[in-house]
Parts: sequence; C-alpha cells; structure tokens
Amino acid sequence: MRRYVGLDLGTRSLGIAVSDVVGIVHAREESLFPKHHYRLAVERVIALLDEEKIEDVVLGYPLNMDGSLSEGTLRSERFKDALLKERPGIHVYFQDERLSTLSADEIMREHGVARKERGQRIDRAAAALILEDFMAAKEREESE
Repeated sequence: MRRYVGLDLGTRSLGIAVSDVVGIVHAREESLFPKHHYRLAVERVIALLDEEKIEDVVLGYPLNMDGSLSEGTLRSERFKDALLKERPGIHVYFQDERLSTLSADEIMREHGVARKERGQRIDRAAAALILEDFMAAKEREESE
C-alpha cells in the first residue's frame, strides 16, 4: 500500500500525519513557524519525505462552505508549488478540509482531552482527518 503524508497548513503551524504500510493514519507532529514563514514548513516536509521515503503528499484544501476559494486555499496552492519546486518528483494531492479542525476538536473533546492539550494537538489531528478522508475516497474510487 502507498504511504502518504497528510498536511494541515495554518498561518503559523503545520499539522502532519503519516500513513503506514497497512493504511493506518498516525497523527505525527505539529511544526510551528513564524507567521507566514512557510519556507520552514516546506523544509520540514521535504525532510520528512526523505526520512520516511514517501513521495505522496495530501494537502488540506480549505474551501469556503459554499465551495468557493478562500485565502487558505490560495495559501495551500502556493505551498504545493513550493513543495514541487523543491522536490519535482513528488505527487501533491488536495483534499477538501472543510470542518476538519472542528471535527478534530470535537473528537478530542469526546475522548476527554483537556482544552489546553486540544489546542496543542489540533493541527496534527486535523491532518490525520484530512489524510483519512483522502484515503477513504481513494479506496472507494478504486473499488468502483
């Protein structure tokens, strides 16, 4: 099974999740960077791809609720371009991430995670949901 890195890109942080060889998604880490200094986030992703020997990236695509583009969508597009400039051979897929952060927070709250801890884990949990959604859609597509 292909392995993927899932990303939830914010203005100051990058949530990262990784799938394993059997398709289980693991919330990996949250990489912090100064506001709008995406170069550090790009470097972290490239290093992770090298460490894990992964060539497939799933990047959250934050559309507005009506499906229109948002500032976050444009940020994701620029981030994809930066990743491909650094590593032309990788594949970067967009995954609609509407409500992923809200869902991640709700799941953690249901499991009794304290508010402060939820805030520290929210981006990596959202990255895991983004990656899970992508992999589930891919599996449905392949079974049709």
